[in-house]
Amino acid sequence: MTPIRFSAALLSHPDFPAPEMEAVEAAGVLADTGLHLDYTLRGRLSAFLFPAPEQELDAERLWAHSCCEVFLATTGSPAYREYNFSSSGQWAVFDFSGYRQRVASPPLPMPRMHWQSTPAVLNLRLDLPAAALPAAPLRLALAVVLETAEGRLAYHALQHPPGSPDFHHHSGFTLDLAPT
Repeated sequence: MTPIRFSAALLSHPDFPAPEMEAVEAAGVLADTGLHLDYTLRGRLSAFLFPAPEQELDAERLWAHSCCEVFLATTGSPAYREYNFSSSGQWAVFDFSGYRQRVASPPLPMPRMHWQSTPAVLNLRLDLPAAALPAAPLRLALAVVLETAEGRLAYHALQHPPGSPDFHHHSGFTLDLAPT
């Protein structure tokens, strides 16, 4: 397969903004070896809470704190897989047969992630091995949850459906990674 490269700006949810965050971006490559993703957050990072490596979180609720997420679906199928990645080093994976219809996840290889930060930039470099991905061609939804120092959550995604934030909504799966 010829590698498929992409980059995108993630949009702040209009009802849950994070004005201290100047930009939330994602870039990546889908190749035979898997999916490589880079999330970059730019802004006044001190306005947000990022779990420390020694902080133990409930893996089922990583999304209730600052985290990066990727949703992967096979084009034409209602099934999808959700990954959550925390700066604590924890990650979680969930499989769904359809909209929010959770099913058991098969054993999957562990992703590799590396977090780097400065006072104004936080970067997550992430590698999901090919065996951790659904069948091609893929459609992706990319998202970031940010927990403010006050405990409020802000949401960024490629696209938000009308109403409350909902990363599971099919309208968010806007990144088509079909081989050419």
